[in-house]
Amino acid sequence: MGEVVETLTGLTPSPSTVSRVFHKLDTEFEAWKQRPLAEHYAYVFADGTYFTIIYDGEGAKTPILAVVGIRADGTREVLAFTVGERENQAAWADLFADLKRRGLKVMDLTITDGGPAMLNALAQHFPTTPRQRCAKHKIENVLSYVPEAQQALVEPELKAIFYQDDRAAADREAAAFRLKFAQTYPAAIECLNRDWDACLTFYAFPKTHWRTIRTNNVIERLFGEVKKRTHKMAAPFQGEESCLLMFYAVIRSLKFRKLTMPAK
Repeated sequence: MGEVVETLTGLTPSPSTVSRVFHKLDTEFEAWKQRPLAEHYAYVFADGTYFTIIYDGEGAKTPILAVVGIRADGTREVLAFTVGERENQAAWADLFADLKRRGLKVMDLTITDGGPAMLNALAQHFPTTPRQRCAKHKIENVLSYVPEAQQALVEPELKAIFYQDDRAAADREAAAFRLKFAQTYPAAIECLNRDWDACLTFYAFPKTHWRTIRTNNVIERLFGEVKKRTHKMAAPFQGEESCLLMFYAVIRSLKFRKLTMPAK
């Protein structure tokens, strides 16, 4: 792994090491991108993050879009990732089209943020799939409309909506929250109401899975792991190919915890 990092981040390993590492990784990565997928995934997480890549001698923050799936048997896997702007609908549409091309037909639930580009692409390719709006991001968005000095008072009641015993209790908690804060923080309530139908979808799924599917933490932890390993080298990537190969180099070495699925 060390020589992979050094090669892809632009340090100076020997020419033979460069050739060997790139050939092995590139061959594996090309096969990985074409591999068939399962027809059915219980949960699919989609999100994007940024890495620094050198273009014409200058570093630029470049977005990487990724999709992680949990199969019907609980197995987790990275389904795909690519370079693409998070607010570029065509980039997301291409990514979802690739998943379908490789065999994915049914997703029981998608977990996403509220970006319209991604949502439009999902509606285009998987129009009947239920969606969970990441509760963590929703809470952060709502609190951004509350003065910082008051956020500590509002946050516990806001978070409580997403930690009830069932959907009915969550709806009651949400109604009480709106009633209490509508006059004081109308912009925050307006933010809460946007995309609201998708905010509590997780309550319809097995309770033992709520912690996993309530937020997009599954894919954010993946991004964190990749960045942790690449940041140790303190060097930007020498091109998009190097960034994608490093992403692949990291995920191929990870061991994902299996999600326990309910007995049928």
